Amino acid sequence: MIVLSSLGLTGCIGCYNPNGCGRDASPYFYTTTTTHVRHLIVPSQSKLTYKLMDSKQIDQQYKALDERNLTEIELAPNTAMIWGGMPVTTFLQFFNSEFKGFTAYRVVDAAPAINNEFAQLWKSCDDRLDVLLKDPNDWSFNPKNMEITGCGVNIQKRSQYNDHWPNQDKADAFLIKINQALQKQPKQQNYPIVILSSK
Repeated sequence: MIVLSSLGLTGCIGCYNPNGCGRDASPYFYTTTTTHVRHLIVPSQSKLTYKLMDSKQIDQQYKALDERNLTEIELAPNTAMIWGGMPVTTFLQFFNSEFKGFTAYRVVDAAPAINNEFAQLWKSCDDRLDVLLKDPNDWSFNPKNMEITGCGVNIQKRSQYNDHWPNQDKADAFLIKINQALQKQPKQQNYPIVILSSK
């Protein structure tokens, strides 16, 4: 009886979505041509995912929906975009709507495409980079619009939730350093697409 209870509890712990853990019915669209979205140009077969706004618009759509409701850009399979000097495959809007920004996911173990201090710092911490935006509709690499607020789980901007973490002083120092390196970078004009070798 105790074992069964433990298994039941384990099954409940795996879901962290406050909206419930049923199947995700968010509408999505696969681009059919090179597409301009959130100040980026994404290749054909990239997946654009949107907030669920209408119960009639669920799952796969056959035309792009309102860009204001975009929550995720996942580049076409085996492709990455050079963004901030690193090959990036996914941009995911912050779940908490109080924060305007996204997380950029770079290719794990990839060398920087552009060797600068910013890209080296990003590579040194994690594959995920949290970016707070002044203009939440501009996901381009535009340092004047950006503040780096996190890099992976262990490096996060100080808040009431992590003020007691033992390594928070180091995280603060890292974020100051990466934001200083960010502000030395120019606004990126082109976003080359690279083909990733499938393993």
